[in-house]
Amino acid sequence: MTAKQKTAPPAVRAVSAITLAFSAAALTGCADADLAQLEDTLAAIRHTPGGQPPVMAVALPESQELSYLYSDGRSPFLPPEALAQEGASRNEGALAPDLQRTPEPLERFSLQELRLVGTMRMGGRQVALIASPDGNVTSVKEGNYLGTDYGRIAQINAQEIRVTERVFTQPEGWQERQVSLVINENNE
Repeated sequence: MTAKQKTAPPAVRAVSAITLAFSAAALTGCADADLAQLEDTLAAIRHTPGGQPPVMAVALPESQELSYLYSDGRSPFLPPEALAQEGASRNEGALAPDLQRTPEPLERFSLQELRLVGTMRMGGRQVALIASPDGNVTSVKEGNYLGTDYGRIAQINAQEIRVTERVFTQPEGWQERQVSLVINENNE
């Protein structure tokens, strides 16, 4: 005991002794019996050769050959003969797109993938800014093409652009449909 501890009252010495006993008990609880086993396992892992894990081959059950009973009938994925013969041709009609025209850059993307991010007036002409999925922003004007359905910009307003698309259906042939791209302020 030190001189200071001899002069301390008995209550302080009792508290110090209890604190020392709890500290010793707490430190003893940190010693885990499984740490030696853990160290042995880690050492074994470190000494095993690396490389690819072993390949487990799974035996697959043998397949049985099945015969398709309806192979002589019409394919459900093709139109009936009557429709295929009397339907419109993809290359005919007043609304058929010009397939010889060089495609514009925004025709690689569907209209759902394109975003209208802004409009502005340049040289007396309204211009729209379109963001594509590849991260580019392209300026377009009325008459430009965009989308995979031969869409052509018909009108540009301050908040939207109107596009006329051409779609092909077997019975009717080429048809026009009007769609719009609108500035969405919530979708940054």
